[in-house]
Amino acid sequence: MNFITKFFAAIVGFFHKPAVEQAFTEVAQLVPLASPIVADIAALTPNRTVTEIATAYAKYGVPLAATISSGADSTTIENALFNLASTVLLKNLGNGAALNLVNTAVQVAFTAFKAAA
Repeated sequence: MNFITKFFAAIVGFFHKPAVEQAFTEVAQLVPLASPIVADIAALTPNRTVTEIATAYAKYGVPLAATISSGADSTTIENALFNLASTVLLKNLGNGAALNLVNTAVQVAFTAFKAAA
């Protein structure tokens, strides 16, 4: 059993409802799909500049919000990258996955990516 599976198994232990178990199982299945997206976006945006972010959005064919500017704060930048990763994963799944589960998977993948760096 890999670490991510053990992590979610421990969390599921706190919740004994089948729907909660199913949600965490789905997230655990999505994390390996989110990880390469997170890594690729990080590689495309090493300095987190607006130009790099625009390039990453263009690579994945996702429109970039006009609110991102050269003076954007770090929270705005991080949110733009998070939203890109979630959007790409949703597009790749193409099956109507729940956004909250996709967002959780992207966040877990990002946490693992940062921890490994």
